[in-house]
Amino acid sequence: MSAVIPFPPRPAPTTSTEAGGISTGRPAPVASAVYTVAETAAILRLSLGSTYALVRSGEIPALKLGDRWVIPWGRLHRWLDDLPEVSTDDIERELTAIERQEQRQRPARVCQKDRV
Repeated sequence: MSAVIPFPPRPAPTTSTEAGGISTGRPAPVASAVYTVAETAAILRLSLGSTYALVRSGEIPALKLGDRWVIPWGRLHRWLDDLPEVSTDDIERELTAIERQEQRQRPARVCQKDRV
């Protein structure tokens, strides 16, 4: 013999209120457990394409549900909290390295006088 335990009834969604506690009659917004890639891009202030690239590479923790990527709320915020802090010295080192790389890639300019 098996016992069936019914779930308790769900409470009705509360309504949102305006300033002063006046009910608007509209359902309160429901907090989502996951972000879309577009929402994550807005949070990180990145382009949608860059965010998709980071999701596909595994840099941003995400799950593929069917043909759709979702980013779990808790995992994203833990990932952000675990990122290393950046100092101005780190940024200057990075900019110097980029400038050196660009200088190496530029073709050497030959002066017209030197060709003759």
